[in-house]
Amino acid sequence: MPNVIFKPVTSTISSRQEKIVFTGMNGSEIVYTLCDRTETTSKEANYFSSFNLPYEYDALSSGSTLSQQYPEIYHLNRDKIVVAPIPKQNYSELIDGRSITIDVPQYSGGTAISAKTIYSSTYTTLTKTDSNAVLGNNIAFLFSDEINRPYTGRTNNGQFSNSGNTTWGDGLNYTERPAAVSYADLGVLDVNTDSRPWSSVNLANGVPENYPTNTNQGYNYDIPVGFVALDKGFIVFTHPNIVDNMPWSLGQEQYTNASNPSSGTTNIYFSATPTSNLSYIDISINYKTTVVCLALPQEFYFSNNPSWDFVYNYNELLNQTNGFQSVYVTEVGMYNTLNELVAVAKLSEPLEKTYTNIINFTLNIDV
Repeated sequence: MPNVIFKPVTSTISSRQEKIVFTGMNGSEIVYTLCDRTETTSKEANYFSSFNLPYEYDALSSGSTLSQQYPEIYHLNRDKIVVAPIPKQNYSELIDGRSITIDVPQYSGGTAISAKTIYSSTYTTLTKTDSNAVLGNNIAFLFSDEINRPYTGRTNNGQFSNSGNTTWGDGLNYTERPAAVSYADLGVLDVNTDSRPWSSVNLANGVPENYPTNTNQGYNYDIPVGFVALDKGFIVFTHPNIVDNMPWSLGQEQYTNASNPSSGTTNIYFSATPTSNLSYIDISINYKTTVVCLALPQEFYFSNNPSWDFVYNYNELLNQTNGFQSVYVTEVGMYNTLNELVAVAKLSEPLEKTYTNIINFTLNIDV
């Protein structure tokens, strides 16, 4: 029987390694569901609460303090949204919020079908994730050149020009995409520095040109067409230019594969041209914790292994002659506070421990 002796130790996170993987999906892998918050008997209406969206218009009205401070967020307050889940097996811990590109099938006038290309970004500074007063943490926002191109005026009271932002992502590396501009990013000197007229803005909700103040006129912030819950793996489209142009009748139902559902708007995929395409960067983070285990003099010098002469060595201890036989360490076990074995480190060869020497083990554990 091996010897088991306990000694308290502590650990520290010694390294953090981030692994990124380019991931792509298409066709039947991407399904869409229409959700209408006015249909109170429909289970799909529950998605609004799941994503922290207003359960009714008045919960985020145009005159609310939050809407006037962040008018771009008010444009998410729509009765109908379209949700596209990313299957859990297709990503690890997190999706990089700068990297998403999705082609969504759309009617483009009459019965013609095309696809809108939609890109992800974050407000104020281009980062992997964003946080929002309404939606919470680990969010990215969606934008489309075919609906509204990026804001091109100044921000920070004239200190920064956005004139070079001509596309949300077409031809750009995902780390080079422009950050979206929030109304809160503008100073007095920045208002109306994007010369495009208000009439050219494809609004999601009707907001007057002088909203929220009489000095705020023109194209003054970037309007999202939706957002992504990065850690939950859900893409949510909110802009009516997308939601109202989904060609539902030309899709197929996910579980039955029935084509051309007459009124189906739940779990519909599009495998015919133009098909859905989705790409993004999947992030997995590995942490390594380091534990230092010290065996000091007069520690770990006894063994109950049958090959070790316990009686002889016990007598040596009583007689204080210190003629102990060495013990040999073959493995180190880590136990939690419940006395449960949680990790084992096995040595390549036995290591001698005498009554007087010191041995040191540095254990690196992936967590």
